[in-house]
Amino acid sequence: MMEKVDIRYVFKVLFLCIASVMLGNTFDFLWLGLLFALYFVVIAILNATSRREFAKRPRYNKIFAYGAIVPLALFWVVTPTVENGVSPYLIFLPGIYLLYLAALQERSRGNGGFEAFVVFDSMAALLLGMYLVPHGWAPVGLAGFVLALCAYSRRGTSPYKYLIFILVLAALGGISYGGWQYWKSQRYRYGARMAEDYYQRERMMGFDPVAALGSFRSNYNSRYNSQVVLRVWDKQVPKYFKVASYEKYVAGIWKLPTKFATRLYPAYYQVDYAVFEAADSLTKTSSEAGQKREVEQIWVQSTLDNFGFVFAPYGAVGFAAKDVDSLTYYSGGMVQGLNSNGKRSDWYYFKCKSVSAENAPDVCNLPDSLLAPSEGDLMVGERYLPLLDTVIAAMGLRNYASADSAADSTADSRTVSNAMPDSLILHKMLAYYLSNFTYSLSVPGISHWGGAKQEPLAVFWREKQGFCEYYATLSALVLRRLGIPARYVTGFANPEVVEGMPYSIFRRKHSHAWVEAFIDNRWVIFDPTPPILPQFSVAPSWWNLKWEGVRGRFAYIMHQLKEGGWRRVVDSWQNQSTALLESPILYTVLVVLVAGFVGRKIRIAYKIRLKNRATFSAKALEWAKRLNAVERTLARCGYRRETGETVGHFAKRIEIVLSQVPAKAIPPKKMQKSKDALAILKDYESNRWR
Repeated sequence: MMEKVDIRYVFKVLFLCIASVMLGNTFDFLWLGLLFALYFVVIAILNATSRREFAKRPRYNKIFAYGAIVPLALFWVVTPTVENGVSPYLIFLPGIYLLYLAALQERSRGNGGFEAFVVFDSMAALLLGMYLVPHGWAPVGLAGFVLALCAYSRRGTSPYKYLIFILVLAALGGISYGGWQYWKSQRYRYGARMAEDYYQRERMMGFDPVAALGSFRSNYNSRYNSQVVLRVWDKQVPKYFKVASYEKYVAGIWKLPTKFATRLYPAYYQVDYAVFEAADSLTKTSSEAGQKREVEQIWVQSTLDNFGFVFAPYGAVGFAAKDVDSLTYYSGGMVQGLNSNGKRSDWYYFKCKSVSAENAPDVCNLPDSLLAPSEGDLMVGERYLPLLDTVIAAMGLRNYASADSAADSTADSRTVSNAMPDSLILHKMLAYYLSNFTYSLSVPGISHWGGAKQEPLAVFWREKQGFCEYYATLSALVLRRLGIPARYVTGFANPEVVEGMPYSIFRRKHSHAWVEAFIDNRWVIFDPTPPILPQFSVAPSWWNLKWEGVRGRFAYIMHQLKEGGWRRVVDSWQNQSTALLESPILYTVLVVLVAGFVGRKIRIAYKIRLKNRATFSAKALEWAKRLNAVERTLARCGYRRETGETVGHFAKRIEIVLSQVPAKAIPPKKMQKSKDALAILKDYESNRWR
């Protein structure tokens, strides 16, 4: 059967040629496109003549189809890379491969090749050839689409349907072209928006090594404010979860301390995690005379960039981290050093529960050297003294302020103020904020992080509204001005604890800033921020909580599998196995088991032998031996017993053979042996049932 040649077949061949030439010309491989076009013309001529009937066409071989991937992949490897763009070979190579598949299918169409694959592959090649089509070649590609429409449409289709298809195709092309032009004109604006969105989504704002006032605002009013950023596998997490404490304040920016209290090094290892102790022997359970210390290890998972900080509550006596050689411990409990642990990190902290006997000292206290304030905790810039004195006077924190101390930032203001108790100072500050300030996610006059026409603290004091960073900053500087060591602290507050969930959650909106004040020789938490209004705290939905529970548990399971929790059990089994292998008891037991096994086998064999002897009589055994000897004798004489042949049938067959054989044909001795053996067989047959 030959190919039916009509105008539709001609349109099809022209469409294949246009797809080939378009793809080759677009990517500067015009010669290759012309070769494919010539190939399709030759195949069309062969298929339209008697030389290439369907039965005579070559079979479609998948080896050729899959084998073409190798040279194309090698070609992709040797092609040069493209900086800040898409390599054209990423479009060209799939197009050439699809055109090659169309050529194979067309070559074997009717004998393993299918028309549907020819249409699909060639149309895809034409579309890829329209990528960055050279100037003036777009009408050629459109002509190819029209030819494909005419060639592969159903016969008898009305002309108006062709017109509708062309109009729809033109409309889609116009929309695509207009959208592309609009994207090119607006891509920088959209790109900047996407970059800012990615920046906010992937990092926790307000915990940078250099913290700017207002950097928490994106945690409260963005669409990511309910995003879970920290999972603490403890249902009794303290209200305040510390991240960082800052030392120097300049023009709306807080900077970290320049001096640290100590450097922590691994005390021991837990599988892949190095354990760092704030003081010696504080992370392991201890039981001494009259004292007992219970240590609990809590896993913390950070879903975003933690900037190298170890987030932990107050009083943590140790930390465990992976792939970390040392940690830097600052006075008060700020810990850094997870920078090499990746942007998304996890760690453990250790908390102690002390149960002491009467008059026994608390064995879980951190050393005083790790809690003592430093000079930076009293640091106040000279430019802020007038504002701070105004605040102190308005809050009534002292009866008068010294003009000399106002000009000297290093003067001890406690010597020129009344002897007001420190606790009363904190109480009066908090009462003033509650009476005169309101919580707000914006401060009028401040447009962005620290961006203000005036000093941000002055604007905050004037407007009497703002959020935690401003309250904490002003309060820390006021306390320093009064001679009380104080720090600006960032972290999380008020964790979310859900019934039935084995861990606590900190979301973006739980980020907070407060003050640490050194009062009565200890650090106390002072939170001057007024209560958040109800409209700023929206409870998560039921689905959000359920989905978070699934994600959290899955993360915990993967953590156990990946980070070596299960290996502790395996290690304990290995240690027990090693001790057992070194014990002589094991080998004694093995010898006893082997001896018992061998003895059982011997006993079973002996019983079987006795049973066989009891089953067969001596006479039966004697006949078995005689029959075996007879069969061997007859076999030497040329008479063999067939498989399954009975003794009686065997004897009759031999008797007939011997009677028909002439006497001189067999030697007398052989004949006699045969007759004797035959006599024994007859004797057995006659006596076997007696």
